[in-house]
Amino acid sequence: MVLESWPDSAVAYTASDLYFEDIKMVNVSNPVIIDQEYCPSNHSNKKIPTKIKICNVSFKNIKGTYATFVAVKFICSKDLPCEGVEVDDIDLAYTGTRGRITPRCRNVIPIITGKQNPRACVEVAPINSPSTD
Repeated sequence: MVLESWPDSAVAYTASDLYFEDIKMVNVSNPVIIDQEYCPSNHSNKKIPTKIKICNVSFKNIKGTYATFVAVKFICSKDLPCEGVEVDDIDLAYTGTRGRITPRCRNVIPIITGKQNPRACVEVAPINSPSTD
């Protein structure tokens, strides 16, 4: 489950009330991701933040396996921080070989409850913190 928006997006809108619940994953890539700085092959200007507001997103009862080295990552816009992100009962086992990266959160303060494997948002950067990617 990946929610992505490009920096320097042409239109402004809100993506809200998104619920991902009771999902079984088998050897997936990037299982729980919000990335508002998504920019494949440098096709957008990362210095201009996205105009997409993300709010009221729930990840609940997500179980299974993942193969990429990032399982949970929430990178939100400094101008439009994510709001109302809930993470409840995540149980994902890593099957890859490259080692795991510490889950990160930026410009979001998620509500975290229940089991967290891997833990969501081990490193939480403050709202409006500069990008380090």
